[in-house]
Amino acid sequence: MDYSAKQLVLLSAQERNILPLTSCCNLDCIFCSHKYNPPEIETFKLGHRSLEEIKETAGFLDNKSRIVIGESITRIIEGEPFSHPDFREILIYLRNQFPQTKIQITTNGSYLSRKQVGLLAELGLIELNVSLNSAQPEIRKRLMADSAAEQVRQGIHNLAESGIPYHGSIVALPQISGWDDIEETVSFLNQNQAQTVRIFLPGFTKLAPDRLQSGLDLWSELHDYIKQLNRTYRVPVTVEPPVVGELTPAVAGVIVNSPADRVGLQSGDEILEVDNNKVHTRVEAFYQLLQAKDPVVKYRHAGRSKKQKLNKLADEASGIVVDYDIAWQRLMEIKDIIAANSAEKVLFLTSVLAEDILRSGIERIESELDFMIEAEVLPVVNNFFGGSIRAAGLLVVDDFLEVIETKQEQVAERDLIFLPSEPFNQWGYDLVGRSFEELEESLDSKVILD
Repeated sequence: MDYSAKQLVLLSAQERNILPLTSCCNLDCIFCSHKYNPPEIETFKLGHRSLEEIKETAGFLDNKSRIVIGESITRIIEGEPFSHPDFREILIYLRNQFPQTKIQITTNGSYLSRKQVGLLAELGLIELNVSLNSAQPEIRKRLMADSAAEQVRQGIHNLAESGIPYHGSIVALPQISGWDDIEETVSFLNQNQAQTVRIFLPGFTKLAPDRLQSGLDLWSELHDYIKQLNRTYRVPVTVEPPVVGELTPAVAGVIVNSPADRVGLQSGDEILEVDNNKVHTRVEAFYQLLQAKDPVVKYRHAGRSKKQKLNKLADEASGIVVDYDIAWQRLMEIKDIIAANSAEKVLFLTSVLAEDILRSGIERIESELDFMIEAEVLPVVNNFFGGSIRAAGLLVVDDFLEVIETKQEQVAERDLIFLPSEPFNQWGYDLVGRSFEELEESLDSKVILD
């Protein structure tokens, strides 16, 4: 399907509250998500958008949701927001238009001078995601081609001194940086008041050099490694995507001096209820606590049930950090669809990374239904992108067709087949422009995107 960059920009604003500023970047990260894509993938490079264009797009933003800048989750190539020549004017304009709305900016940290950080502090309600990757200038230079890597350490110090909330991130490439560097970077962020540290499993397509590739072993190694880090440092450290196979609403960490921290919630606690409402998944627990004013939380700590009241505003972060599993609402929507179709034989096609958690979700769905179902989960491999790519959002129609053709017995005679919605855009097209309707045509069952 043909659509313009402008349409994508407006859709990003309307549906995700994302405000694209620029596709230009001052660095050249070896793990950049815009590298090594197959030629069939269409992306849009915008350059520096004009101030007038940005103001026009801002008119489509929702003042009740945080405004997101610099996050690359569409076909628009997102660059470094601070590199925009009108960045100061853009921020001042946004704060005047949205005086009570949080602005979240993802940055590589190159521009965090005292003057720049002072502006952020003055405007208020700004939170940063800083892609640091290494606190050692030489290694950061190797990973990100940053010729002024020493300045980034000072920028992090500036954030800590100003009290601006920020989260650090690291793309894990121990074959290049070494494991010790990951810990040194976490230690540096811990010393400089980062609220959380996210360690990302790298994803490289089959077109990337062999030296960058890694298998699923790295995922489990990272998971084990951060257990040690979380025993050593107060800053919560998580792996993305998380290694979760069940739906226990467990706390992965607690942000220092947050409402949850002040009442004594700790890593490993299990959230049982929020305001007397049972919670079923980590995602549900997180959002119920986020949305509630002064919620009373019932939780299990060291085998004992406890209750505490969190003193917080509605939509103020509670401070708990969780590994993302699945929204309870999404599971109940699936249950309702199965019930409405009286479907007894149900098939779920999903990504490799989501297989285990989906199986746990299906067990919960089965317990909520009034009739028995025969449910099966088939993981779909990212063969189109290949390499170490395993995410649902990067599956394409051909990947699904391959499973349908090779697993004909499991696919045949199903009443209902669920496909993940993440690979398809608003019009039902994948990243190479093919419609999920092709999958409907190849199947004899009813197909649901969810």
